[in-house]
Formats: sequence, C-alpha cells, structure tokens
Amino acid sequence: MTAALRGILCDLDGVVYRGDEPCDGATEGLASAREAGVRILYMTNNASRTPAAVADQLGALGVPAGPEDVLTASQVAATEVASMRTGGRLTVGPERPVLALGGAGVGVALEELGLAWISTARQRERSGAGVADVSAVVQGYGPELDVQDLTEAAYAIRSGAVWIATNDDTTLPTARGLAVGNGSLVAAVRTATGATPTVVGKPYGSAYQVALDRLGLTAGECLMIGDRLDTDIAGASRAGVPSALVLTGVSTAEEVVTLAPSLRPGHVVETIGDLAHLWERVA
Repeated sequence: MTAALRGILCDLDGVVYRGDEPCDGATEGLASAREAGVRILYMTNNASRTPAAVADQLGALGVPAGPEDVLTASQVAATEVASMRTGGRLTVGPERPVLALGGAGVGVALEELGLAWISTARQRERSGAGVADVSAVVQGYGPELDVQDLTEAAYAIRSGAVWIATNDDTTLPTARGLAVGNGSLVAAVRTATGATPTVVGKPYGSAYQVALDRLGLTAGECLMIGDRLDTDIAGASRAGVPSALVLTGVSTAEEVVTLAPSLRPGHVVETIGDLAHLWERVA
C-alpha cells in the first residue's frame, strides 16, 4: 500500500464468519483495526438481508457494528436506480414502481432512497386489474423465490423495464454445500427474455465506488479483505483498491500463484489478525 491505511472494506461470509461461528482470528483482528482508528465497512453480495440484520449478527459474534457499517448489494442496486432517476434516465413513482425480487433487504434498500417499489405478489394483483407498468426490476436472492417471481420479472423486462441484478454469484455457500445462487436465477430470466442485466455487486465497480463514497476515502486509502479471488479480490483490483486474501473461506494460496501478477492480492494470510501490521502503522 502506498497511502496510509484509513479504511477496510471487509467481506463477511468466509472472512468474518461461517454461519453462526466467527472465522479464526476475525474478531480479534477487526478489534485491533478499530483500536487503531481504521474505519471498517462490511460489504456483502447477500442481498436478501437488511443491514440491521447483518449488524445484529456481527454484534452477536463480538464484532460491534451498526447498520451504517454494512453495505449490501441491494443498497448498491438501489443507488444505481436512484442515480438513473436523478439523471433523467428513469421515472420511478407509485404508478411506475420498482419490481423487487428477493428477501427483505431489497425492498428496504429501495425505501431508504425514497424509491417506490412493489412485490411480485402485488404486481400479479395489479396485472389482473389491467395495471402492469413498472420502471425497473431489481433482482436479488431470496430463499423463498419461486418460478412465479421469476416470471413476473420476465414479464416486466420484456415490457421494457430496466433490469438490475444485485450480483451474479452462481452458487451460495451453505452448511450442506453450494446451493443455487442469484446468478443462476438471473440466468433463468436472461434465457427467458434475451436481455442482459446491469450487475452491481462484487466484483463490479459500482459496489466499490459506493463503498468508497460511504467512507469518504480514496481507493489507495483502503484495503479490501476477502476470501474469494473471483469476487472480492478481482473487484478490488479493477477498482484500484489494495487487497488481502484470507484463507478462512473459499480461495486457496495455490490458486493465487496461477493468477497474473496484476490480479494477485497484495497479501495472502491465514486470518485477519495476520494483517495487523498494516494498521499498527496507523496507530
């Protein structure tokens, strides 16, 4: 890193926790960063949960955090919709709401920015009454999503709605293994419509720009800590954010050496605590 470290962009699954258990060294490592005055923003492609729910989980694991310390892919998607509205590229209102697919986090993110939205169930009711216009579709993951939800998205997209996907991760890690992820569901809608969505979560640039704006810092002042080379680290590289791979999650040290030097993380460590020398300089 060439600039003084002032902020950390930190992935969650496989970095801070696995399920209900903290990853080795995560709680202690993050505590030392906070004590050194480094600001931490937790970034997740999980669009189904609200920032408050994520913050509650972190707190239960001994990692103090509030909703303002969490950035979800749903919030990035909502920022994209708001930007399009502000720029005059999209009209959003009660008569032309955003169709929200996914868990509670999608609708909450839209509400935070004053964007009118509608559920797929309500949209089916409107369509039955002859009213079906929506301005955009924000597609995020939700454990209860079904074919009817994807079909409503397809109808809206074919009718001209802007399509934004919170992420295109094809799989989702669970205690039983890899489950179907949002990217696989996005692929189904893509096949049905022939359309291509704007994807905003990691590794795409929108997520990192919103994160830096939230912290009010430059790319060179931050460090991305993640466990996946294809999302956390690749996205940081594209955004010019220095990065560190922790080996508590998906990617391995052996995979790092197969990458071109420009795509490799600046640090490869066993746990977050092994990065303490970076922020001890700040203190």
